[in-house]
Amino acid sequence: MPMRILHFSDIHFWRLFPGWDFYYPKRFLGLSNLLISRRRHFPKDLAESVIKAISEQTADYVLFSGDLTTMSLESEFGDAATAFAPLYDKWGENLILIPGNHDRYSPRSVRSGFYEKYFPRGFPSSGKRVFSKRLGANLSLIGFDASRPFMVRSNGFLDEALEEELNSEFIAHKESNDRIILMGHFPYSYPNGQISRWDHKLLRDEALAELISNHEPIAYLHGHKHARWCVKDPRTPSTICLNAGPAGMRSSSADKGAGWVTFDVSEEGKISELTKVHLKDNGEPFSEALKEQEGLTA
Repeated sequence: MPMRILHFSDIHFWRLFPGWDFYYPKRFLGLSNLLISRRRHFPKDLAESVIKAISEQTADYVLFSGDLTTMSLESEFGDAATAFAPLYDKWGENLILIPGNHDRYSPRSVRSGFYEKYFPRGFPSSGKRVFSKRLGANLSLIGFDASRPFMVRSNGFLDEALEEELNSEFIAHKESNDRIILMGHFPYSYPNGQISRWDHKLLRDEALAELISNHEPIAYLHGHKHARWCVKDPRTPSTICLNAGPAGMRSSSADKGAGWVTFDVSEEGKISELTKVHLKDNGEPFSEALKEQEGLTA
């Protein structure tokens, strides 16, 4: 029987409070953005509707690729933990999360360990930036945390130490002949019409592309860019890149509105039934095939 995986990302719970480290420049930018536009684009009731809809789905694993919060406030993590409780009740250890850049918003929020406090199972290897979990007899998930606080930007950073740790994890699984699904927060490839901004991209994304080219995971799951897509990058032809899009965003575009993606994985590691889902105005999920596009760096 194929394994069904549900992948979602970027739900962005928020509170109107800048945080005790309000002097940090990014706090001013984040609060201004929240007041002007983000709170309208990410309404709280929509996030709750998405969680309810996901809890009613059938899947073997549910994977979340980062950005639970908006400014890494403890109150935001508390709201997210309350909202995710039904998902943990249903899937338990089969609900797997990694942090995004909004969950590592400032140095103080990272030091405070709010992510780890409210989601103790959210990153299975505490204190490390790479973890793995076996999903089936010949299938494993590798997750990594490239999110770090920047003073004003929204970048991630695949530094050399993280690159080496990730490479070592791939090598360990290659010895077991495992098929790998890789999950990070940031894309390294974009379809036509999408732009990688210098202040928003993964720094050293070319190193991630090279790692993926060398180790050939069957899929790379991510979020960050608020659009749903499936691309095949010419540099990494053996790997499908899946962006789950924003789970909690209101948009007139189905690919940018609240939703998720699902897919099946066979025992041989073949991916099929790629589907994108978005919530209609009445809160009902609408599904359609997710078509593959050519991935291009930008």
